[in-house]
Amino acid sequence: MALEQEKRFLIQNMIEQVHLEAFPQAANQILNLLNDENVSIYSLSKVVSHDSYIAATLIRLANSPFYGVKNKVTDLMHAISIIGLESVKRLVLTISARSIFKDYDEFDKLLWEHMIGVATCAQAISFKFNLFNENVSYVAGLLHDIGKTVMYKSKQINYETVIKQVNSNDNLLSIELENKLYNFNHCDVSKELLSIWNFDNLIVEAIYLHHSDKFVDTDAGKLSAIVNFSDYVVNWLSIGRIKPYRAVPLQDVESFNFLKIRIDNMDDFLQEILARINFSKEIF
Repeated sequence: MALEQEKRFLIQNMIEQVHLEAFPQAANQILNLLNDENVSIYSLSKVVSHDSYIAATLIRLANSPFYGVKNKVTDLMHAISIIGLESVKRLVLTISARSIFKDYDEFDKLLWEHMIGVATCAQAISFKFNLFNENVSYVAGLLHDIGKTVMYKSKQINYETVIKQVNSNDNLLSIELENKLYNFNHCDVSKELLSIWNFDNLIVEAIYLHHSDKFVDTDAGKLSAIVNFSDYVVNWLSIGRIKPYRAVPLQDVESFNFLKIRIDNMDDFLQEILARINFSKEIF
């Protein structure tokens, strides 16, 4: 117990010293609307309008060639109607998460690509196989490695050691080295940070458990399995990673079998996921 308290105290100190800004209020309010199927364009635009950067980004996206509008969009409600309610929810959260990466170096770039990749994959497989709420899966995937940001920016540990070894070894995951070097890992840090940011406990627990060896038949357990498998897929595709992680075939991953996913052609599935991720990367 004393060891756990000591570990938590160290993690809290790291978070405090890194000075990550609080997750934007608009995004937290959006989180509360994720499961509301009856949310209106008006109520969503009212929440989004409180953050000028998010609002401006949505209007810019609505005017992008992807949506093919003939007349320039200048109104937030109009932008939301073009993009679509479900897409807007994910976009707002992604824009908010992206704002966390102020000092954007090579590590931040790779980590952001990985987080976007896992979010996109988690959302896609949740929808494709009717596994879970696709928006909640997207959020869990998007923030699953947020603890790495704190560890990298902290002066209390030398996270460069982990980065260098993972980059030079294609069969090594960072969590293995983190536990060995620090006696805690990015899942521990993510749990503490997201709790401070008042995220829903379902998302906090799923992210905390996403590197589990075994998954339990609860909502948090199922969501953690979705994030885990998505994490493997994205590492397999070498997105946000110098070398691909292919120590275990995807069909042998514990989370894949726990979720009872049936994929007849894995190559086609991977190409579909890759295309979705590349599109997401272009937007952000």
